Amino acid sequence: MNKFIKNILKGIGIYHPLQSSYRAIIFSIQNKKFRKQYHQYAGSGYACNVCAAMYSHFVPDYPSIENKAAIENNHVIAGYGENIFCPNCMSTARERLVIAFLKDSINISGKEVLHLSPEKNIYQFLKEKASVTTADLLPGFYKTIDGMVQKQDATQFSFDDKQFDLVIANHILEHIPDDRKAMKEIYRVMKPGAMAILQVPYSEKMQSTIEDPSINDAAKQSALYGQKDHVRIYLLNDYVERLKKTGFLVEVLSADQLEKYLKFAVQPEEKLFKIFKP
Repeated sequence: MNKFIKNILKGIGIYHPLQSSYRAIIFSIQNKKFRKQYHQYAGSGYACNVCAAMYSHFVPDYPSIENKAAIENNHVIAGYGENIFCPNCMSTARERLVIAFLKDSINISGKEVLHLSPEKNIYQFLKEKASVTTADLLPGFYKTIDGMVQKQDATQFSFDDKQFDLVIANHILEHIPDDRKAMKEIYRVMKPGAMAILQVPYSEKMQSTIEDPSINDAAKQSALYGQKDHVRIYLLNDYVERLKKTGFLVEVLSADQLEKYLKFAVQPEEKLFKIFKP
């Protein structure tokens, strides 16, 4: 899109809602294609815990050429691989993991939940039983998911202290330059005893977290971090340490502990961060 036109649309506040609607249309077209393409595999195998459909395998998703080197060279667990999208409803592996964990770990009935950059299927699951507040720095991208989504900066929320029983920010912190400040804000708005699910791409093979605050270029970010709008790749232990220094209690659930969720076509190597405010 012409940059001049894009700036006009942003100025009058409709660029991001238009982008959201466009993405929804593309998503719907892809969904129809995959339902037809994967019909021959339906009936047994993996079970989607969003729509209950079963397929012998789900739709894979691999990093693009510009992102591939950073993901593969650093051995990043990042949401790519086999069996990512459900052919029937297009739920993602990372959504299915969070939903499976929530069903096992917390009774969300009547809870106050903050859902940042809301993912459709997680939001739909939450809103059936909980009071859900959705928010993002660019809320227009999420209007098709929740028309009441709020504009919020994760490093400076307008929410009260100790407001939420559960906070979900699924693959969000790798986008935020001052992630430590965002962690502190998430901690602040959580009630004592509240849980947070703050999944991120991570690696266990690097020497340290990769980040450079001076880089603000999409091509360089793709080459270094594996996505044009990411600002780091976390080393697993460093990520956990940042959370602990914020004040959180953190338990890292291993792939073995999450093995029972493999039937939902989650990523077999992904760990889950079980995070609490004391």
